[in-house]
Amino acid sequence: MQKRTLLRWFAGAAVAVTALGLGAVSGAGASVARTRGSSASCWATALTAKQCGGMSALVAAAKAEGNLTVTTDPVTWANYGNIIKDFEAKYGIKILDTNPNGTSADEIQEIVSDNGKPDEPDVLDIGLTYATEAVAGEPGVFKGPIFSPYETQEWNELPAGWKNPKGYWAYDYAGLATIGYNANVIKTAPTTWSDLLLPEFKDAVALDNAPTASGAGFGAVMAAAINNGGSVTNVQPGINFFKKLAAAGNFNPIEAGGAGDGPMADKSVLATIDWSYNQLSWQQELAKSPGIDWKIVVPAGKPYAQYYAMAISAYAPHPAAARLWLEYLYSPTGQNLWAVGGALPSTWTTMVKDGTASGAAKKGVPAISQTPTTATPAEVTAGQDLVIKEWASAVG
Repeated sequence: MQKRTLLRWFAGAAVAVTALGLGAVSGAGASVARTRGSSASCWATALTAKQCGGMSALVAAAKAEGNLTVTTDPVTWANYGNIIKDFEAKYGIKILDTNPNGTSADEIQEIVSDNGKPDEPDVLDIGLTYATEAVAGEPGVFKGPIFSPYETQEWNELPAGWKNPKGYWAYDYAGLATIGYNANVIKTAPTTWSDLLLPEFKDAVALDNAPTASGAGFGAVMAAAINNGGSVTNVQPGINFFKKLAAAGNFNPIEAGGAGDGPMADKSVLATIDWSYNQLSWQQELAKSPGIDWKIVVPAGKPYAQYYAMAISAYAPHPAAARLWLEYLYSPTGQNLWAVGGALPSTWTTMVKDGTASGAAKKGVPAISQTPTTATPAEVTAGQDLVIKEWASAVG
């Protein structure tokens, strides 16, 4: 599940750009010299399906293309395996994932550097800070936007703050910050954040990956902040919480997400703070390991969710299939499948109200008593900057 490692590629340092191998397109006023995909049809620039004949025409055009290229969509991440299989079976369109274990930074690199290759990505599932930078551009590297705007049929169901006003990207699903633990070893369920400071959690609590380089790791710090006197604009209390956790000897520095479910399977990690869909995936895998009963808890207090955005490459070789993919993902079918995988779909509130949320989906979405707190891209970026600055000295 390497998608969880979201390196701060757009932190502003030229060194980060060089590290990703993008020097060939950098320079003053540089832009992405790319040619559009082979399809010069209406779909290459369609903002809505209606503009090119409606959904029936879109389905026909996508089937004619016959292929869809995605990137960084591991089958164990938020039910992607079943989502991909269902889409392929429904439309007869073959999906290729060029880099299933990549990062959001890798996705941008592929768009910028692949130069019209036939297997370049058509669509992206990307962290929100990267989505906004891909529209704005990166000085000396590429001129934005490198996305093609498109509004699905569910576009108006999304709050204004959950989508780009010109249609370049929109939130599709979120992870909810949750605590997972091995109930066969830890007998006290951690129902609150303060429970993690109890002696029973000695050397037990790990993060997905370091919060200085991981969306899930940073999400844990943000969730701790808003439940310990902080907010999405004040992440310091979250850092302070993990400082206390480390001082108590309860913080385990093993990066649990870097090796699948291995650290939990061999019991070197007994508890994690991670996104709901990762916890659910681990729970399903760890059920095969003797002596492990992996439980998932949404701690009392303010739930925190962080969304991923969907976008279409401006140079998509399969522009109709790309648009059909987004229509599918935002439809009740796709949204229910996200929920079955433990993710929080962006149209979930509407689906529950209108009865399109399936029973299986309702079981997959963690029960919460209030609307989750979310952060804007600017708030996430500012919080990450502070964590990068303070984490090593505070926690080690």
